[in-house]
Amino acid sequence: MKKYLSILFVALFATMSFALTSCGDDNDEPDGGNGKASLTINGQGYKEHSTAGANSTVTDYGTSLGIKIESELYPANSEETDFFPRAHISLEANSVALAKGTILTLNDGYVEMVTDVMEGDKYDEIKSGKVTVSEVKGATVTLNFDNLKLADDDNKTVTINGTLVCDYTKI
Repeated sequence: MKKYLSILFVALFATMSFALTSCGDDNDEPDGGNGKASLTINGQGYKEHSTAGANSTVTDYGTSLGIKIESELYPANSEETDFFPRAHISLEANSVALAKGTILTLNDGYVEMVTDVMEGDKYDEIKSGKVTVSEVKGATVTLNFDNLKLADDDNKTVTINGTLVCDYTKI
């Protein structure tokens, strides 16, 4: 009798664990996008893939260390399960009080256009354009990219335009 009772409890526990994991707080839009990225890179639309854990962040490390902007984006027509191609944006700016209308002074960074495992192009020379804070709301910062152009070693360029809603952390 104890054997059957323990098997019943194990089966019940296994069933409940599956039932509970399927009941999540999934607020994604039906198309898989989350509306946080409305960017174009060289005219092509890009979005975040929330299932891949890709999100956009702004981290303020204080006056001496500056601000770090990180984002991993995928072509707008890609599926949530696609890992390639993707764009990795990493920018550093001088530390400032973030407020609407603030233009960030970029001092370093790159955009890496990843096409496959260990393959892609890295654009790491900031040529022109600007990044402006368009909204600060709680734990998010919205950035506006206005013709931000970066070049690679062969002087090929990528141009970023549009808005990006980022999770904001001040350390």
